[in-house]
Amino acid sequence: MKHKHPSQPTYDEKKTGFSRRDFLATGLALPAGTAALMSSPARLAAQSAAGKLPELDIAEWSFFWTGVHRVDLGNGPVVNGQQMYVEYQIPAKVRYPYPIVMVHGGGGQGTDWMCTPDGRRGWSTLLLEQGYMVYIVDRPGHGRSPYHPDLHGGWPGPQLLEQISGLFTPQRANASAGGGFGGGAGKGKGGAPKGAPAGPPPYSNASMHNQWPGTGAVGTRELAQLVAGQGGRYSAGPGTGPDVQVKVWQDDGAEMLDKIGIPSIIMTHSAGGPFGMYLVETRPKLVKGLVVVEGATGSALTQQNRWGLISLPMAYDPPVSDPAELKTVQVQPTPQDAAIGVGPYNIQAEPARKLKNWQNTAVAVYTAEASFVNVNPGAVAFLKQAGVNATELRLKDLGIHGNGHAMMLEKNNRETLKPITDWIEKTIPAKGAPVRQKASTKVGESTAMKLADQGHFWVGYEQKAVQGGNMLAGQTFVQYLKPAKKRSQYPIILVHGGAGQGTHYLGSMGNAGWAHFWVQAGYDTYVIDRPGHGRAVYHPDALGEIVPVFNYASITADFKRAAQEPNRRWMGTGDVGDPAIDQFQAGQNSTPRDNALAQKYWARGAGELLDLIGPSIVMVHSAGGPWSWLAANERPGKVKAILNVEGGGAPFAQGNEWGLTVAPLAYDPPVASATELKTTDVAAANGAPAYKLQAGPVRKLKNLQGIPIAYVVAERSGRNAVPVVEFLKQAGCDATALNLKEKNILGNGHFMMLETNRKQVFDTIKGWLETKVKVV
Repeated sequence: MKHKHPSQPTYDEKKTGFSRRDFLATGLALPAGTAALMSSPARLAAQSAAGKLPELDIAEWSFFWTGVHRVDLGNGPVVNGQQMYVEYQIPAKVRYPYPIVMVHGGGGQGTDWMCTPDGRRGWSTLLLEQGYMVYIVDRPGHGRSPYHPDLHGGWPGPQLLEQISGLFTPQRANASAGGGFGGGAGKGKGGAPKGAPAGPPPYSNASMHNQWPGTGAVGTRELAQLVAGQGGRYSAGPGTGPDVQVKVWQDDGAEMLDKIGIPSIIMTHSAGGPFGMYLVETRPKLVKGLVVVEGATGSALTQQNRWGLISLPMAYDPPVSDPAELKTVQVQPTPQDAAIGVGPYNIQAEPARKLKNWQNTAVAVYTAEASFVNVNPGAVAFLKQAGVNATELRLKDLGIHGNGHAMMLEKNNRETLKPITDWIEKTIPAKGAPVRQKASTKVGESTAMKLADQGHFWVGYEQKAVQGGNMLAGQTFVQYLKPAKKRSQYPIILVHGGAGQGTHYLGSMGNAGWAHFWVQAGYDTYVIDRPGHGRAVYHPDALGEIVPVFNYASITADFKRAAQEPNRRWMGTGDVGDPAIDQFQAGQNSTPRDNALAQKYWARGAGELLDLIGPSIVMVHSAGGPWSWLAANERPGKVKAILNVEGGGAPFAQGNEWGLTVAPLAYDPPVASATELKTTDVAAANGAPAYKLQAGPVRKLKNLQGIPIAYVVAERSGRNAVPVVEFLKQAGCDATALNLKEKNILGNGHFMMLETNRKQVFDTIKGWLETKVKVV
């Protein structure tokens, strides 16, 4: 079934009746998804230059999902789409005892907090520098919390460059580009289609916006980097109302706080603003503070916020059983606020009830000078009247000028963060705070790293004209970690398998994974989310139809094999109900049906990444295997070694028309079409299955010559190295079968990077690599 999406309304209140408040409440295009694509390899290298940035001494870096529940859609159990991804970093020296939980806005993801579009450190890393524990959320249906129409309903409209440009970046520059706020007229790169509506109209204070790192015009790199992470949405499915969505937020957030285990401070942005308020009601003892940054809280005691500032019940003293019992009076804004567009707001009629669960939670409502979101004195007035320690912080009043809605992404993001940390430490003192229990420091389990720098960016996208404007298509997400003590001259690029995402390399259940081991070994490490997976947002207008949501049966057989005795390698039972399986399955994305289009974008992203970071080692897994051949083919000489862990299918099997890929590879002598590659059958023998090789005269894989290639196979995965290795050798490649069983490493399955002996497997692969490539 092909899933359709509704058209997305434009932000034109006069023509559509779609107000700024509606925009915030629905989260159609919020908030600034961020990224860090540097303009050149030199700039990327300069980011980590000695003495340029504070070193990051990290005791723990890991992740988990909350809200992992199962539902049967007719083909066996699947994760029901309510899961929420949480990534965390704990500094080695914790200076402030309460963790900061960072919750993104409407259409974005946790990357909003991690980097700026021009490559500087984002608020999460700046907090880490200062000794804060940081937890970063991808709300359900956003980023690494997968969205699927089988679970959530139809797709939202694509995120348009023109729409984001008109709200999050300086409109003066956009207007001067021609064609309204969306760039030049006519179809093609840099402009909207002819006759398409322009971006959002100017808001009254737009002329003050001067802190965006660039012009923000359509066609600029920093706008593309912002929009590349946009597009998430959460719905509980057809026929469900908004209260179902926020109840999922509340339940997932409560589980997260329980797992953190000590009181935290919730920092929210934009349409994520109410998230922390729902948590105060359900876990009042675990929320020490709320920092509402440009939050979509709206006015109190309205139809939308019928219980106060949220739509779910709030506990009052004296108690109320129905929000209709809360009587209101309307307050007129001050003349100064009325002059900037603040309207009347509601508070309780006296005698006012107290918010029972909020008495030990401090709240700051934080707003920028040049944002399309207005200041919100009404929310603070309502909270204060209800006995809450609430403060309104306006950047303008603090002498910080020129910021828009996404102040954490802008040129002065260090300056805009400081009033928040000052408020936190003044208002929520550390004395008497509980101490967080430290994680394991055992070799093979410790996630500790000392970094010169970390960040992320997107590569490989192209601009595509669609109804209403332009979208991005085919972006690859890249998260990088640069060790403080660099040992390898070549970076390592880690590419996940078929339905997964980069989390496959980040360990499981809080223990270290191969990404940690590469960093700890001194390699600059780049972790990929392929197009349409994880933080590389999927949309059908970019990547075509999606396959049905993946069920547990697609992976449990392999995990059960690895869980068998003797030499048990999986940590749990390997079956439905195994907590480790739930955590794995929560991150499984469905994949695009158009494999040729997907591989086109793999090749494009690989080439751009290699241009950016220079010659590298590539490690791939499973259905991500063709990425390695495409990378080497795309940038001859820039792939120094390939570590292919049970990657891809057999040569010339379905989907491998070009030998090991569906996308074209360069052969010598050249071929214009895959049909020119004639094959011959090889019979099954010595445990290897039947397979195909080239029939004579044999052509060489032109751009893979001289690259050391290890094809790694495990004992219990059912994979066999012979077909791929023999095909590569026939094509003139330096290929080796690295069979773990022959190394006396027994019991492993297909996901060996997650199994109990993953460090032993890693050391074996790295040992082979360093006999083939001089990395030091």
